[in-house]
Amino acid sequence: MNFRMNGLPRGRRAGVALAIAGLVGVTALSGCSSSSTPAASSAPATSAAPTGAATTDVAGKRVVIVSCGDVNPWCAIYNKTIIAGLEAKGVKVEYLQDPFDSALQIQHLQSAIASKPDLILLEPDDDKSLVPSMLQAKAAGIPIIYNNSHPADAAKDAVISVVNADQAALGTFAAQNCVEGMKAAGFAKGNVIALTGADATATSQDRVTAFKAELAKTPEFTLVSEQNGNWDPALTGKLASQLFAEYANKGGIQCAYGMADYQANAIVQAAQQAGLPVGAANKGLIVTGSNCFKVGIDNIKAGTMYGTATQAPDTEGNSVVNWTLKFLGGETIPAQNLTTEFRVTMDTLADHEAECTKA
Repeated sequence: MNFRMNGLPRGRRAGVALAIAGLVGVTALSGCSSSSTPAASSAPATSAAPTGAATTDVAGKRVVIVSCGDVNPWCAIYNKTIIAGLEAKGVKVEYLQDPFDSALQIQHLQSAIASKPDLILLEPDDDKSLVPSMLQAKAAGIPIIYNNSHPADAAKDAVISVVNADQAALGTFAAQNCVEGMKAAGFAKGNVIALTGADATATSQDRVTAFKAELAKTPEFTLVSEQNGNWDPALTGKLASQLFAEYANKGGIQCAYGMADYQANAIVQAAQQAGLPVGAANKGLIVTGSNCFKVGIDNIKAGTMYGTATQAPDTEGNSVVNWTLKFLGGETIPAQNLTTEFRVTMDTLADHEAECTKA
């Protein structure tokens, strides 16, 4: 999503208009001490995406992106968006990709630090494993913007700013989709499973914590199993098949949460292969995602997924771009910035389909 108001989906337009005040960017110092880095402001913990580019010329600034690899469809569009947005302003970008390989990511972060860029954009595979290298970057005066998660407590002071989706909202929306879908299917009670992303990041932990809290408001619907799907559709489908078999004589599974839409799609396929009815119209398994892909939107239209949520990769990538340009331009920025997210069901599909079908 670009950040012009015209052409935004109605839900996005409202979210941007209501919360236009906070910006997260990235400025890096090339070999300077940390004291010369523009300070993060004490702005509120959440803020809207910025609406304009940096006014200061940032051409020639050097940024290293250390992030998940292009083998993941969300990561591919997310990082492509960031790279294109920064290069359009003359920023020199190096992209070190690690397909959810924590050891490789540590090596890449070490390499990034050694090259002394103006800024490192870091999208973590494992929050805790990165702490020593992040502290090393701080000691070297190299600023880090932490993206799509939040750092471990030991490294909070090693980042200039955090640019993140509202992960808790995504988990809450998934629970609401489960409950609403199970009621629509006529279930008075139900067993629920959650197949999550990578448990080593706050990205997954924050979503599942919020999912549990929201689901607990309807105790007739019970979370009976939480499994680490590691953002992997093949693993997610395998885990789902095992759980369908395990609970076949225990009341079955009435709702399944796949944290990414491609995980939710794997659950749908596993259920169909097991001969289970899927969707509220069939009084079958309710499936929800919690970030949107084209496959999720197609499944909602087909009735095999009840819903999902936003966190579209280009929307999140453009947020990183704009905050980065602000920071590189020397502006003071908030310490934490959350993108406003929206629940997506058949009722709200028209507002979000365009931004959700790019991955």
